[in-house]
Order: sequence, then C-alpha cells, then structure tokens
Amino acid sequence: MLIMPGCGPKKTGSPVYYQSNTEDRSRSPVAFVSDTLLMARIKSKFTSDDMVDDDDIHVKVRHGVVYLDGWVADAYQRRIVLDLVKSIDGVGRVVSRLQLTNPGTVFLKPEIRTPVF
Repeated sequence: MLIMPGCGPKKTGSPVYYQSNTEDRSRSPVAFVSDTLLMARIKSKFTSDDMVDDDDIHVKVRHGVVYLDGWVADAYQRRIVLDLVKSIDGVGRVVSRLQLTNPGTVFLKPEIRTPVF
C-alpha cells in the first residue's frame, strides 16, 4: 500500500467556537445595574431627539449589547436610531431587529444628491 502525503482529509478554515447568546445569559448584579444605566441613557437620548419617534421601539440591554425591536417609519429613521445608540459610551454592540412601516422610502447619502437649479 502506498501512502502519499497530502492525500488525506484536509482541514480548512478556522475552528468554530461557541458564542453564547448574550440575550439569554444570566447577569451578575453589577452587569444588571450597568445594563439598566445604559438603557436609561438610550431612552434619554431618544426622548431628547426630535427626529426619533420611539413609541414603537423596544430596547433591551444585556451585557452591553443593545437589542432594538419594533417599528420605525423608514430607513432614514432606522439610521438615526442606530447612530444615536452607537454614539453612547458603554454600548458594545447593537443588534437591530427594527422593521420598516414604509419600506418604499430610500435613505440617500447627501454627497450623491444632485443639485436642483
């Protein structure tokens, strides 16, 4: 029997590591207080900004990860909400599950708009 090197099963890619779902993981009292303070800062930002309608936005914070659920008017509203949340100190990651009530609206970058004469 002839054995040739390199003809065996190949291992490709990196190993897969288990990443626990931070949304379901239990929290220590310190993490609970930290998450509560972070959620208060987020809610405060939403209420102080006139561009954000947060009536249908539900915020959940677990271990510094912010979960956004609910409905926003259009893609522009979703972008404003995400930018506000990301600007807050202590936010590790944002998971957006926001749905659009008017998906036909498109968010345009200001630099690609053509001037109107």
